[in-house]
Amino acid sequence: MLGNKAVWKRQIRSDTLAAANNCCSVCRSNQGRMTCHEKWGYDDERCVATLMGFEIHCSNCDLVAHAGRAFKLGYGEVVISHLCALNHWDIERAVDVLKHAMDVWMKRSEEDWRIKVASSLVERYPELAELPRFIPSPIAY
Repeated sequence: MLGNKAVWKRQIRSDTLAAANNCCSVCRSNQGRMTCHEKWGYDDERCVATLMGFEIHCSNCDLVAHAGRAFKLGYGEVVISHLCALNHWDIERAVDVLKHAMDVWMKRSEEDWRIKVASSLVERYPELAELPRFIPSPIAY
């Protein structure tokens, strides 16, 4: 979780939910619990991850966003079927895309990353300026 929990719950999450009309930013579903998800941009050459914004995810889109963890928890079929339904892909294509995403994640996990926050976010949520400028490699799921 980023920043102060109160700021996250009261400001960022509620602002992002309102901007998305209480619908998933990916599939437009309005069913179930919605999760506020960070949007990151990656400069792989400089190992800088930039927090670019936030978006709302339904539970299925959140599983896709965290596919490695979802597979470990037994939700692999949900991830694949949701990807296929959203993108009109066959299972083979979905599996290829997931394998590629995991390869990218594994490669990025070998590095130590600095983080930045987009200036537009800092203007709106000054507390985000206090995020650490360095984070260690992510923990493998």
